[in-house]
Amino acid sequence: MNKIAVSSGDPAGIGPDICIKAFGQKKVYDFFPVIFGDKEIFVSRAKQLGIKVDIQKYNGEGKENLSKNCLWIDDHFCNSEVKTGVADSSHANYIVSTFKECALRTLASEFEAIVTCPINKEIINKGGISFTGHTEELAKLSKTEKVVMMLASKDLKVALASTHIPLKQVAERITFSHLEDILLIINRELKEKWLIQDPHIKVLGLNPHAGDGGYIGKEEEEVIIPVIEKLKKLNLNISGPHSADTAFISNDKGPNVDAILAMYHDQGLPVIKSLGFGEIVNITLGLPFIRTSVDHGTAYDMAGNIDVNDKSLITAANIASQISDY
Repeated sequence: MNKIAVSSGDPAGIGPDICIKAFGQKKVYDFFPVIFGDKEIFVSRAKQLGIKVDIQKYNGEGKENLSKNCLWIDDHFCNSEVKTGVADSSHANYIVSTFKECALRTLASEFEAIVTCPINKEIINKGGISFTGHTEELAKLSKTEKVVMMLASKDLKVALASTHIPLKQVAERITFSHLEDILLIINRELKEKWLIQDPHIKVLGLNPHAGDGGYIGKEEEEVIIPVIEKLKKLNLNISGPHSADTAFISNDKGPNVDAILAMYHDQGLPVIKSLGFGEIVNITLGLPFIRTSVDHGTAYDMAGNIDVNDKSLITAANIASQISDY
């Protein structure tokens, strides 16, 4: 059974709540979750939720010594007061340090995978730490030249050619070499992590109507089509560029589409989130370890509420464990 490191995210948000609900109620999983966070925050939040949970400090125990009847916490002190549901930039260092510790110890093979709970990038940056996102930071920590952000549901996988950058910078990011690298990573990871023998990747255009033959932008003619043609010659199963306004219609996805590559964040993610929010997992492709994440934000208004939904966290941890076994 795999040991999974779980970064608990923003302590004022729903990260502690979903960890307690998912992993502190003696539910049986085929993995051992270890939560990185402040033990006292979890004790306080469990009382607030009205959930009785046996919270134990994790001290590097092996799988054979981890009881499934406990919530195991790798204890990290938060040196500022946490008010449930109140965003606070003074938590920035705590949020980033617990996340980094998760990643570094997974890199060191203490854990088979890392699962991340939601953070607030604005709060972290206001706290004086330059932080673009989990995906970008994991690439730096692991010294990985290029990674790919992908969201996956039961029926759809959407990867991104660019992630958390201003829209005006997207076109300059879509270069021949970058797009080629991204598609090669997606193709390799679909084979290795999902055991898909000949994955079909559907590539979207950058411009409306995929450029309309060059009348609405030249990126398709100058970059996207040449990349697709080159990779087809290498026997990759790639189609496109497809117009984004119809690409997600069920009868237009084509035969056996295994993943769709969107050119930018809000071209692809609103679609998959609207189709299955709460049941989607964020997966970082290209890393030397498995990383998954929930598909939602910090939801401060729901923090401390027993009705908070832990389904995405459970799904993220299950998928992390499953693909760690391949």
